[in-house]
Amino acid sequence: MRLKKTLRLGAIALFALTLLTTLYLSLSSHPAPAAPKPKMLAFLALQRRAGEVRNSLFAIDANGSARRELAPNLEVSYSLAWSPNGQWLAFLSGDTDIYTVNADGSRLIKQFAGDSCKAANFKITWAANSKKFAFARSCDGFTSDAPGSQSLYTSDTTGIKGTKLVRNLEVGGEPPKTEISSEFYLSSDGQQVAFVKDKNIYKMNTDGSGMTQLTKTPGEYTSGGSELVWSPDRTKIAFWLGAYPKQQIYTINVDGTNLKQLTNNPQNQAYNLKLFWSPDSSRIAYYYNKAGDRGGKQQDIYAIDIKTGIPQNITKKPTRYDALSWSQDSKILAFATGDFYKQKLYTMNADGSKLTQLAPQLELSGISQLAWSYDSQQIAFTFNEIKGEKSNLYVVNRDGSGLIKLTNDKDLNAGSPVWQPQ
Repeated sequence: MRLKKTLRLGAIALFALTLLTTLYLSLSSHPAPAAPKPKMLAFLALQRRAGEVRNSLFAIDANGSARRELAPNLEVSYSLAWSPNGQWLAFLSGDTDIYTVNADGSRLIKQFAGDSCKAANFKITWAANSKKFAFARSCDGFTSDAPGSQSLYTSDTTGIKGTKLVRNLEVGGEPPKTEISSEFYLSSDGQQVAFVKDKNIYKMNTDGSGMTQLTKTPGEYTSGGSELVWSPDRTKIAFWLGAYPKQQIYTINVDGTNLKQLTNNPQNQAYNLKLFWSPDSSRIAYYYNKAGDRGGKQQDIYAIDIKTGIPQNITKKPTRYDALSWSQDSKILAFATGDFYKQKLYTMNADGSKLTQLAPQLELSGISQLAWSYDSQQIAFTFNEIKGEKSNLYVVNRDGSGLIKLTNDKDLNAGSPVWQPQ
């Protein structure tokens, strides 16, 4: 009996030793995964250098470390746009030129050299493969007798020789030009563009092919400064229709079918005409004004379910709202509320529950340029400090914790935060 028991215990010990040896060898051959790459933002900061004031481009980790300048010798204007793979950052310099630069500041390349024009405005959108981008340039023709222009370009990121003009159409003037009567509005993948011509909505591929008239009845599709807004999945376009300010929200499929009226508020007088698609393309958020409110002081934030067409009052507390932004997972809305320079920052679930104030320790001030991280866990925002007459850039967690100031005393003003895709 004793011998059997001894043999049994020996077998158990040998099995345990074999198991531990196998586990050790497995762990040794598969080292622990590397620490996740820190989240990074690009932003602009106005600084005084050698007697000159210049807007410069920076990148910084979301924890406030590893700040670096990406284009030290350039005046950077706006239109920061990361490629989907996070490798390239495109930006506008001097209101005329477009550059790209790697995330580490290497390979600075001029992609477009333009001339100056009245009230120039650029919008840059990358292709999904990160190998090219499209951009639209608007030169104002609506506020003068001389016509302006709307131009569409594509670039393969190889430099100026790889950038091609697709369309250059005149707009405005006296008598008004009819080639186009709006800006070019790019889809999220940079493959298509929508615009208004002869009071109808058209779309076109960004290589100039496939021009298609979507609407069949002439209308006021971009009156009052409203825009054509592509859904993130690129299947629909949303817009306000009607004479400003009494307009209603519509959508249309990108093949021209299913023109659908989503709101029917004849007494509504729109003050802020921006439309905000949720990233999953299921809802559109917008500012709703009470009848007679032309100053935006009696607003609520509404969201329309695209499938049901039912609008929902999210905030249910009429006041002034601004800087509305969806989280990337489409579950939370962030916004500022209060009079200008006396604003607070909040988040709220998309169903109207769980209102949370962010950064309550900051004094009341102007809040703008909200930007959600790609994992929906953090928000970057610009905070205008009245006493110091400057703006600073902050990052805060979605639950209100972890407030970090990203700018320093050398930054006179800062803003335009854009998260690097991960």
